Amino acid sequence: MNYKKYFKIFKKVSLIILISLILIEFVSKIILKLNFFQSLEHSNLTFSFTEFDKKNSIDLRKKISIESDIKVYTDLNRLRVKNSGYNTDLNNNTPKIVFLGDSVPFGWGMNYEGSIPGHFEKVNNKYQVINAAVPSYTPKQSITKFLNYSTKINNIKYIYISNFNPLDLYLLFGEKWNDDINWSNYLQYFSKDLFFFKYKRIPLWGDISSFKILRKFYIINFFRFNKTTKYNKTKTSDENFINYFTDQLNRLKNLNLENSIIIFTPILTPLNLKNYDEIENEIEKEKLDLINNINLNLKKYNNKNFIFLDIVSLMKNQKIDQIFIDDCCHLSSFGAKIIAENINLIIND
Repeated sequence: MNYKKYFKIFKKVSLIILISLILIEFVSKIILKLNFFQSLEHSNLTFSFTEFDKKNSIDLRKKISIESDIKVYTDLNRLRVKNSGYNTDLNNNTPKIVFLGDSVPFGWGMNYEGSIPGHFEKVNNKYQVINAAVPSYTPKQSITKFLNYSTKINNIKYIYISNFNPLDLYLLFGEKWNDDINWSNYLQYFSKDLFFFKYKRIPLWGDISSFKILRKFYIINFFRFNKTTKYNKTKTSDENFINYFTDQLNRLKNLNLENSIIIFTPILTPLNLKNYDEIENEIEKEKLDLINNINLNLKKYNNKNFIFLDIVSLMKNQKIDQIFIDDCCHLSSFGAKIIAENINLIIND
């Protein structure tokens, strides 16, 4: 047997494979860098205006200007702002109100003017508004982002925090849920055995760009989960999840923000405004029961400088299609305006 011949063939094939992989990786990196395929930026992993940082945590991209049906602008501080090119001055002496949370205070589906921060600016121009909300954020992520900014922001008078997330994630994972799971990483828990999810970095090189593309294609074209599936929850896991929201408020309390007022809200969804007897879907009834227990626990939360804004009660007499733009939780401009006006009432009380 001619071993030398086979060894040469093996070396040649191996070299071709190695060069091909390197070329694929370089091309993938260029595709992601230059955004050749815009659809790759729209997936369950990230939005067109978000990105992953070095710690693999999602945040708004810097200085984004999206001029589509819904306009989104961000500044150097990764904050949503009202105009392209505007950069938030965090250090001036103007009294400030900081909005924390997920896509609801961010203003999902709305231009800046139709969001809660945007409406607040219209009714109160004494305060500088800082919209630090990020779509998909959990309370833990929201407060972590604030912790990173808090020392840079001068004269914080009010902090508003509102999160719908991670309610659906808990219903999805049940007792396997943990507070590190969010909408930017949850597929890693479902797909952890897939090769291109399992191995994501190369020493010295960093993220594997070709794997990023594979993950995006998988998420966009192949990943599906059944929203009506009954997930395994326990009484203990429910209690832990209910307490999770107040545990996150305690993180703010521990900052000793003596000169700041924290305004926090219950979870608000179209389910809150429906008659319980009219809800036929058992999953939705279970979801509403959990929401009600979370909201009751939040209502009981009593700490100095914390104010509970009961937006569920505020909306009780409103029509669902006037308050929300979808079946989740995202507010219409009218719904955002009601909340902004009630924040202003608290401030002027």
